[in-house]
Amino acid sequence: MRVSYKNLKRYKEIVHILIKYGFSFIVEKLNIEGVAYRIPITNPSDEIKNMSTGEKIRRAIEELGPTYIKLGQILSTRKDLLDQDIIDELSKLRDSVEPYDTNIAKEIFKHEVGLDIEKVFIDFNDKPLAAASIGQAYEAKLQTGESVIVKIQRPNIEETIKSDLEILKTMAVALKDFNKDIEVDLIQIVEEFQTQLLRELDYNFEAINAIKFRKIFRDSSEVYIPEIYGEYSTKRVLVMEKINGVKLSDIKKIRSNGWNTKNISDIGVRSLFKQIFEHGFFHADPHPGNIFVLGENTISYIDFGMIGIVDKKTLNLLNEVAIAVIEKNVDRVIYILMEMDALNTEIDISGLRQDLLYLMHYYYDVPIDKISIGDIMNEVFRFFRKYKVSIPSQLATLAKTVITLEGTGRELNPDFSVSSIGKEFMKYYYVNKFNPQRVFMNTKHATEEMILDIKTLPKQMRGILRNIEKNNIKIQIDDVKFESLERRITDLTTQISLSLVLASIVVGSSLIIASPNINGNSWIRLTALSGFFISFIIGLLLVIKIFRSQYRKK
Repeated sequence: MRVSYKNLKRYKEIVHILIKYGFSFIVEKLNIEGVAYRIPITNPSDEIKNMSTGEKIRRAIEELGPTYIKLGQILSTRKDLLDQDIIDELSKLRDSVEPYDTNIAKEIFKHEVGLDIEKVFIDFNDKPLAAASIGQAYEAKLQTGESVIVKIQRPNIEETIKSDLEILKTMAVALKDFNKDIEVDLIQIVEEFQTQLLRELDYNFEAINAIKFRKIFRDSSEVYIPEIYGEYSTKRVLVMEKINGVKLSDIKKIRSNGWNTKNISDIGVRSLFKQIFEHGFFHADPHPGNIFVLGENTISYIDFGMIGIVDKKTLNLLNEVAIAVIEKNVDRVIYILMEMDALNTEIDISGLRQDLLYLMHYYYDVPIDKISIGDIMNEVFRFFRKYKVSIPSQLATLAKTVITLEGTGRELNPDFSVSSIGKEFMKYYYVNKFNPQRVFMNTKHATEEMILDIKTLPKQMRGILRNIEKNNIKIQIDDVKFESLERRITDLTTQISLSLVLASIVVGSSLIIASPNINGNSWIRLTALSGFFISFIIGLLLVIKIFRSQYRKK
């Protein structure tokens, strides 16, 4: 694998960490040019050998740094891709690092906003409230008196992350080329991760999300969204209203305040389904640390860097799946999965049908208060992995969000169950589906699409007939390159050529040595010996070439 030499130092660090945690086979497969052969492959320590695969991956990611920690956190939501033991370990990753110098943060603020800290704030706490991989947060008070949180990005973090992303893309392509049978689309995962991480690097993206959430809940008495101070916010600086409340994770304090935890959990469920069904736009990281309780009847969301989007068509398909499951209609479920392009052509439909039927019957008669969404989703995702069912990443995000919500709900309310979520789901889905205004708009859009199709159909038919009349129909066949086959043929041709040259020189030199005139002419003797020496060199090169070719195949 060829590497960019500007990233060579970083490649060496990655290789050292992979070898340390017993992933030397990845290094061998990547065969990183200029790195792999220079670092001795050693056995991991006994402590590391005794770790599970998931723990090894987590520990390696922690040492690799912020970019890989972010990747691990995103992968922890992809239960459709990874086994549960690895997911459990990745969920332990924490985005916390050593804080950087506050004076540097103030310089970044001035460069971004164009004003000194003292001109904007009457009070600025120099001690960071929190330090994460991308930036750190400070408490402050504006000149107008409002208490705010100021997020300032780390120096040079964008260059570091972009360099790591370039390395990840190179490694993903190399691994895919070496092993075409890898079930997970590594390149697609890295591209999705790149999109998510580059958005997080731009605080304007988080600011826009917060503004949109504030608009969604502007008339709500149950959910409060902090205000964004746009005049002081840029790509690397975010100034947001400070929320004074109790973190949802501090259940002991919530109960000591005498607040009804059941009511708070119900508000959380209602607010999530309002986001999903009314707007198709939801907070994708609603863990207890990102939600504050402001009172018995009000909660507040913070941290809008990770959001999910789901369209109406996907929601309709999910609802059809739910109804088909209730009716134990396995064939209908398979049909809908095909409509979603979730099944590949090589799938074992008979085995899929049997396993789906078993899954439905297993959970069908279990009392609803005994069912855990987390357990169901884990089983469903295990099923998806087995049959290589591919689902959109946003659906995986939605599933992880609902699982997180259930976990938080159970902590707040021991009686929280699937029925709590199910009732809200049915309420929001059908209220929105049969809302007169929404029905009218859907009918209007469907009619407009039908009219457009009717208008464009004659034009398209005329174009097709004109091309047929002119004999101008073209069939395009994509050029498929068999890179592995090409490489092996090239290697084989080189080896045959070297063998022929070697044989020719050996035969020629042997004939010269056998000549009766060799003793009378020292130049003829020298030519013969030179031929044998060159044969030796070519033979050595041929052996090296054969061994390198075998190594690459592995």
